[in-house]
Amino acid sequence: MPFQPDIPYASENLITTLFNNIMVDDDIDLNATYPYQANTACNQEELEECYRITWQLLARRSRLQEFRRILMKIALRRKALFKEQEFYKEIRAQFKHMRFGCSNFDRRHIYPWQLHFITCQMGFLQDAFRNGQRFKTFRKALLLWGALHPLLFRQTLKRLAAFKPATPENFKNFQKNELKKIIDVLNFDQKVTGHQFHSLRKIISRRTAYVDTLRVIRPNKELDALSIFLATINGLMGDMHDELILRHITGDSNYNKEQFPLPDIINVRLKALIEAEQLSENL
Repeated sequence: MPFQPDIPYASENLITTLFNNIMVDDDIDLNATYPYQANTACNQEELEECYRITWQLLARRSRLQEFRRILMKIALRRKALFKEQEFYKEIRAQFKHMRFGCSNFDRRHIYPWQLHFITCQMGFLQDAFRNGQRFKTFRKALLLWGALHPLLFRQTLKRLAAFKPATPENFKNFQKNELKKIIDVLNFDQKVTGHQFHSLRKIISRRTAYVDTLRVIRPNKELDALSIFLATINGLMGDMHDELILRHITGDSNYNKEQFPLPDIINVRLKALIEAEQLSENL
């Protein structure tokens, strides 16, 4: 039987819990530590349920008509007001979480190009209005307004419904390969470019998104604590990436070429994550 993303229908309470989780997925708590009792292994049913609730969050909470109205206002004004930025952040978080859901839970670990295009343009537009790039704000807002036409959005949801569930073993191997990419950087104290740093951050973001979804369907305090630890790394890396983007826009650095070492405040937490994951693997 084909996977059905809307059956069973998740309660509004579960959808709201997931939404609340992803809205704090980059909150920083410098006192957070890795909870060694946390169990992140999951079975086939849980993997499919994680994807299902992620799909339903996007399908039921995207508020497409209202979002497109705001995009047109941003385009015509060539800037985003504070309330519009807050609303924009909420919708963008749902699209990003859906893309993480495809990467994590689909056995191909890929996402439809339509979803990727929309999510990337959302990031470009956010950078534009945050940094006062008025013409780019106008252009990207109009582009997104068109890309989110209801007919196109329905097609995107249809593509997302063609989900091929990962098996627990497939998912475990995917996470091990992701962790190895971080280890390769830390083991050799490599310097990274802005683009490479962003790729590392996306690994952490995917891991955070997974835990934030798993703790909705399997609530416990250990997963909550792990979410706080991962969100701290995610937030620290996100703040640094914002600075890299700003420096690139102002011409103070080259995002794709200039290299730098990972700051200690991030480096030490990535090492703690690796050590904890490796210990868990050996138990």
